[in-house]
Amino acid sequence: MNELYNNYFQEINDIIWKAAIYVRLSREDEKDENYRGQSESIENQIIFLKQVVKNNNWILVDIYKDDGYTGTNFNRPGFINMMQDIDKGLINLVITKDLSRLGRDYIETGEYIEKIFPRKNIRYIAVNDNVDTFDTKNANNDITPFKAVMNDMYAKDTSNKVRTALQTKALNGECIKAFLPYGYKKSPNDKNKIIIDEKVSDNVKLIFDLYISGKSKSQIAKILNEKQIITPLKYKKETTNYSNPNNNATYKWNATVINKILRDRIYVGDLIQLKSKKINYKVSKTIKRPYKEYAIIPNNHKAIIDSSIFNTVQEMLDKQTNEFNYSNRKKHLLTGLVFCKCGSRISYNLNHGKTSRCFCSSYKKYGNKFCHNIHLKEEDLINEVSKSLKNNIEKYLNISKLDFFSIIKSNVDNKNNLRCLNEEKDKIYKLINNLYEDKISGIISEDTFRVLLQKYEKEKQVYDEKIKQINSESYITQQKIQQRMINIEEDIKKIIQFDTINYENKNLVFKLINKIIIDDNEINIYYNFKV
Repeated sequence: MNELYNNYFQEINDIIWKAAIYVRLSREDEKDENYRGQSESIENQIIFLKQVVKNNNWILVDIYKDDGYTGTNFNRPGFINMMQDIDKGLINLVITKDLSRLGRDYIETGEYIEKIFPRKNIRYIAVNDNVDTFDTKNANNDITPFKAVMNDMYAKDTSNKVRTALQTKALNGECIKAFLPYGYKKSPNDKNKIIIDEKVSDNVKLIFDLYISGKSKSQIAKILNEKQIITPLKYKKETTNYSNPNNNATYKWNATVINKILRDRIYVGDLIQLKSKKINYKVSKTIKRPYKEYAIIPNNHKAIIDSSIFNTVQEMLDKQTNEFNYSNRKKHLLTGLVFCKCGSRISYNLNHGKTSRCFCSSYKKYGNKFCHNIHLKEEDLINEVSKSLKNNIEKYLNISKLDFFSIIKSNVDNKNNLRCLNEEKDKIYKLINNLYEDKISGIISEDTFRVLLQKYEKEKQVYDEKIKQINSESYITQQKIQQRMINIEEDIKKIIQFDTINYENKNLVFKLINKIIIDDNEINIYYNFKV
């Protein structure tokens, strides 16, 4: 038996081994203290394995590297290049520092060790794990599947730790986004903090102003392109390390990009994260989370757009007030507000090129079997709504109850919470003082003192963080109050001066009116204030 064994190794030694060194390090490995301690860097792996190759007089064909790639799948450029060279017959030996460098998915790793490498007559060696697939007497080969499972479990555990850390950061208001929306950037002093990008923030304001003024999303995109204003995608590519996978990108503004900006709550200071999640630690594909699982932090950073303007824009977007099917179509002041009693939108057409008349869109499409014709001029509709709105403003609208006071209430709530937190913090200070007295008096032991002190210090730290957060929110709230006061003053002026609906006060009309329903030429107006 020993003779057969010696003959076998003589045969192995007679083979000219053309070696491929394969090294890998993922971002998770770099963050792990154990791996940092074991010097698992790409450079150290290469130095170690080159010495092994030299000591055994093997021929080094090439070194294949995957820096920053996970071991849970084999879709890695360095590994793919190595397999291509194996298929060309350039390599017959693959060597790694340990089994986990080859891969952490136990199924795919086993597939390579047990099937793919043997089928291609490739010898595989994992030095630190003492694995050599051509050594039939090596007992370590038999436990390779178990080691692969352990590596897989490590990958799963690491994935869970990373996911938990990211969730904690998100819930604490720390930014975990790789890239921020147009108009914002990460603070150079703290990558988890969001600050306004002054270079392009005015472009965001312009987009909201144009939409409020009655421009459609397509019209806004055309204006921005004519002004040669840089698009979010091109700006991100020029100012970050973002690599656009779409080589055919035209870098032109379009309605989709405009809509994305108009809908994003980040512009009012709210941070929304954890919208999606990976299916599992082995699959890179993500799925959308339910809204209730989002991490939403209000007033997280400085706003670019005031919330009253943002909310008005959302109402206008929901009602599609500025959108038209044809570029030459006439604009209508009440588009998006007016509906037929059947629930269909009211559309308009020109009567002999002179007078615009209202009609039920479903009636025009399906005929009188579905609905009926409406005999109402658009001019009469606007006059009737203007008259009703003016009368109800004078009679019912209470200026003092505008949105501004909800922010003041929020600020008062913050002050109450701050007072309660400071009271609880004072209690912790008293407990710590008593603890020192009990230790000096010999009432408690040194060990008990340390345990309790650590407990109270942690509680105090929690209160400190909450107090810091509320102070930050209060500062942002004060800024919002000042801006809201300016906006309210403008709204009050428009309300007081209101006479008839026009394009200048259109956004105010949409704040005050919820919807208008035409029922047999009778106009029913539903307001956003009590009448």
